[in-house]
Amino acid sequence: MQTTRKKIIIGNWKMFKDATSASADFSNFSNLIANQDLNIEVGIAAPSVFLSELSRRTQNVVTLFAQNAHWANDGAFTGEISVPMLKSLRVMGSLVAHSERRQMFGETNASSGARVGALIRAGMKAVLCIGETLEQREKGKLREVLTTQLEEAFIASEIRSVSEFLGSDPKNPLLSIAYEPVWAIGTGKAATSVEAQEAHAIIREFLSSYFDKETSSKLQILYGGSVKLNNVHEYMSCPDIDGALVGGASLNPKDFYDLCMKCN
Repeated sequence: MQTTRKKIIIGNWKMFKDATSASADFSNFSNLIANQDLNIEVGIAAPSVFLSELSRRTQNVVTLFAQNAHWANDGAFTGEISVPMLKSLRVMGSLVAHSERRQMFGETNASSGARVGALIRAGMKAVLCIGETLEQREKGKLREVLTTQLEEAFIASEIRSVSEFLGSDPKNPLLSIAYEPVWAIGTGKAATSVEAQEAHAIIREFLSSYFDKETSSKLQILYGGSVKLNNVHEYMSCPDIDGALVGGASLNPKDFYDLCMKCN
């Protein structure tokens, strides 16, 4: 099926930078991007303490994401950030269930689905991260792990209408999937383009069966896992890979700019 899915590159700053460097680096990157005719969407997922300042510096060329968002609109959840809080800062969406959140902070398929639901009901983008461990891959459980993570999250989101996942602009759907093999996160060991495409094809096939082929053809699937300047083009050449979730290679403004331009 012919598609016009727009490529999207998101830099995940994780727990790096301070207020001064975050502001300067975001401005520098925005200035570099602002001078280009972009065929891709570019975003940065920044630590929540910087979002207020960065939202004033986007120049409408960089999509600002949070790294996490709670499923409740408000309540006694000390230390959490709600979707309405993010929306009031003109943050456009959030990562959900990054592998580090799953591995270190107890994120589950059910809780990630609740977060997805809260974001989408607010008209914000949800980038749902899924992926397998090395042990699961070696045991041949790739398909089982990915489809279970997706299905349980979708059920927990309590969103029943396909149109809600797509949002009002079919060319800019609210739901995206980020495939990130756990064994490639921060290790320097990236999946090959063949391995990445295999996983993305499994995800695309599941989306077709869970929703329908037309919806599946509109949803973006990103690859994340040691994405760098020297391998990003190879990933972007795969038919089911629509973008990248970039960690360490997004921390330097010029390096991230160069990476984005290689995908433009």
